[in-house]
Amino acid sequence: MEEHLLSSPDFQLLRQAFMASVTGIVIVDAQQPDLPLIYANPAFERLSGYTVTEIIGRNCRFLQGKDRDQGARHDIRAALTQGQSVTTVLRNYRKDGTMFQNELSLSVIRDVTGIVTHFIGFQKDVTEETRAQRRLEKSEEHSQSVAAALQRLLDLSPDLIVSTGSDDRFVMVSAASSRLLGYLPEEMIGHSVLDFMHPEDDTASSAESWYSRAGRATTTVQNRWLHRDGSVVWMEWSAVMVPGEDILYSVGRDVTQRRAAEEAESFLVAIVQASHNAIIGLALDNTIRFWNPSAEALYGYTAAEAIGRPVTFLVPVEFQDLEIEMIERSKQGQRGQPFEASRFTKSGQPIQVMVTIAPVLDAAGQVIGVSEITWDITALRRAEREVQALNEGLQEQLAHVTGLREVDQSIAASADLNVTLGLILDNIMQHLKADAVTVLLLEQHALTLEYAVERGFTTALRGLKVRLGEDLAGQVALNRQPILIPDLRTVDVSPTWRAMLEKERIMAYYGAPIIIKGKVLGVIEVLHRKPFEPSPAWLESFDDFDNQAAIAVDSSSLFAELERRNLELRLAYDETIEGWARALDLRDKETEGHSRRVTELTVALCQRLGLYPEQLVQVRRGALLHDIGKMGIPDAVLLKPGPLTDEEWIRMKQHPEYALDLLSPIQFLRPAMDIPQYHHEKWDGSGYPLGLQGWAIPMTARAFAVVDVYDALTSTRPYREAWTKEGALEYIEDSAGTHFDPAVVQMFIRMLQGD
Repeated sequence: MEEHLLSSPDFQLLRQAFMASVTGIVIVDAQQPDLPLIYANPAFERLSGYTVTEIIGRNCRFLQGKDRDQGARHDIRAALTQGQSVTTVLRNYRKDGTMFQNELSLSVIRDVTGIVTHFIGFQKDVTEETRAQRRLEKSEEHSQSVAAALQRLLDLSPDLIVSTGSDDRFVMVSAASSRLLGYLPEEMIGHSVLDFMHPEDDTASSAESWYSRAGRATTTVQNRWLHRDGSVVWMEWSAVMVPGEDILYSVGRDVTQRRAAEEAESFLVAIVQASHNAIIGLALDNTIRFWNPSAEALYGYTAAEAIGRPVTFLVPVEFQDLEIEMIERSKQGQRGQPFEASRFTKSGQPIQVMVTIAPVLDAAGQVIGVSEITWDITALRRAEREVQALNEGLQEQLAHVTGLREVDQSIAASADLNVTLGLILDNIMQHLKADAVTVLLLEQHALTLEYAVERGFTTALRGLKVRLGEDLAGQVALNRQPILIPDLRTVDVSPTWRAMLEKERIMAYYGAPIIIKGKVLGVIEVLHRKPFEPSPAWLESFDDFDNQAAIAVDSSSLFAELERRNLELRLAYDETIEGWARALDLRDKETEGHSRRVTELTVALCQRLGLYPEQLVQVRRGALLHDIGKMGIPDAVLLKPGPLTDEEWIRMKQHPEYALDLLSPIQFLRPAMDIPQYHHEKWDGSGYPLGLQGWAIPMTARAFAVVDVYDALTSTRPYREAWTKEGALEYIEDSAGTHFDPAVVQMFIRMLQGD
């Protein structure tokens, strides 16, 4: 870079910059023949060891001493002659005689006319950098020599031996690469290991490489490599770092076949261990050699207790001959059919089981043992007997159980009283430092207190009852006042209570009634194993917990009563809807029973289509009331035996609108409006009353449309016989995409076919 020194605006600022620079700076007078130094900054003084007085007026070559045979001198001389800048490295010598490698950057300074007036030189000691570079070059030469010698030696190994640099590129590859991976060593050297590795294994393998380079011992590593022919080769590697070198040396062995065998064995073992069936392996002498967890669960014997014993110890005497016969057939290579038998568990309980006995073969096809797979069918057989005993009222019982389940779900979604009371007791235990706590709830009619929840006892109290006025809890409830007994040894209690107190080592007692709106609901007892005297703050905190318990018990009672009334109301609603549906069926004799049938089928179909239980309630109501709009159709039209006129058809097609008018004022039926309003809409938009198309038609209406047509086709009418199930399904399938939603049709067909 050239600068015009004479044009500088502030010589003082420039001087200060030179003085503060950490780089040595000198200025040479280019107008004098010997090119003397006319300026040197403090950094150059520190670099050379000479003072400014010793430097000014001399040529820079005095720093080279007698070491004049340097190629860099020619570079400098040429630059001075041509008036050009140059950067080079010289061997210079300090005042104390020590040599240093000096990196000199020489720049030209011209005056305003372009004449060279000065040279400015920037000096930097690069001795250590030069030495480091030489060490690096020497290390690389050494590494290359070692690698070549190692390559010749390791090419004889049947295993693949490689070395990789810090960039994970191959530095050395043994000749085994041709046999194992299909690549010559020279085809791999210089390439990244990731170019040959399975892409799913490259991240884990890079991490293992890093661990090795970080000096951490690595376990054996297995990963996948890609052969030239595209096949996958599993390699097992061991790696080590040579101290002082950044080269990773690795030895790899092809374990593809071994892994395949191990995976097959592990896969089989995992299946057997995870099987819900009891799987037993027998030796040829009929003793047990293998016993899976499900066998332990079924029979009650651990593997240690069963292995080595004859399998017949599980079999009742009357079935032992059959068992031995089936095992002997398997030893001949025969695979028997499953058969039903009996077994004994460890507790002596007989169970019914289904058994499959088959030979176990080795790789050569020879029988080396027998497998016996057993599954418990006791519950299945019991269920079959119960099913056979069901009567025609099964559907009513099922509906009842379904209703109970819905009630259970509603209760589960609400706060459970015992859970809430347990949480209150946990807080009393934690915050009031109690050793034991109980809650007793008052049975109003029996005038007894029953233990509902307790904490801190080894004795089970739940379910025990105390009469009102008896024992301490009964006195608390009867008198509606708390009782504090700092030392229970000073009071008389019942023998039963005294025995419990001594067993639990209870010393102090505090009991308080649970009262809300002037009504006693129960008692909370707080017990300590040391003498106890509550502080005012303790009593205030306890009162808060006592009030919480009162609110919880009262809320639970109110919620239970509300649930009962809601259930009665829903039953009344549903009975009203069913009455409407029966009235419609009675009006139209041809469709008698139609509402009930289509309702059951529609609910089942919508359940398969993924609707939630609360949605299915609305589906049932909508299906029952699907033809409620026909109440607005005159009998002359609705019951007309012959074809309808165009005007009558227009009137008939208004019944979905009548349904909307009839039902929309009834708030609880509004969620059930989709089926009555839209069940005559068609997938292609040709339906009525709105001509909706495709997904614009509500799902429940699309499902009901399929069921409605199916029931109509398979029901007998005065003017035709009922269609067969197959014929009706064929018609519905042909109408998919025009009349019906294709997806709903497919689900309906699978449902009727029992899929």
